[in-house]
Amino acid sequence: MKILTVVRGLCLTPIILVYGAWMLFKFTLGLSVLLLGALLIHKVFGTVGDVMLALPIIYVLSYLVPNPRLGDITKHLTFKIKSYGKPKVKPKTKIVDLKTYRRGAKQ
Repeated sequence: MKILTVVRGLCLTPIILVYGAWMLFKFTLGLSVLLLGALLIHKVFGTVGDVMLALPIIYVLSYLVPNPRLGDITKHLTFKIKSYGKPKVKPKTKIVDLKTYRRGAKQ
């Protein structure tokens, strides 16, 4: 069983390497086209062009990144101080009405 796995791996290795090289080439080609386009827009329009390029990216990222609420942020920023003595504030207790559990009580 392990011999077949080794043979299968040896046969698929060139295909995986060629496909990986093609995907890497395609990625770098696309990235270079995007960078050249951004450079051209920067040269033609200046800073206004940079802002116009950044607006769609900011718009898309605003939907991908969740918008944290102010209360959630303050929960993460509060400092927790551990005290090793008795707690000064007693925990809240529930009040239980025992009338219903008495023997012979009318409800």
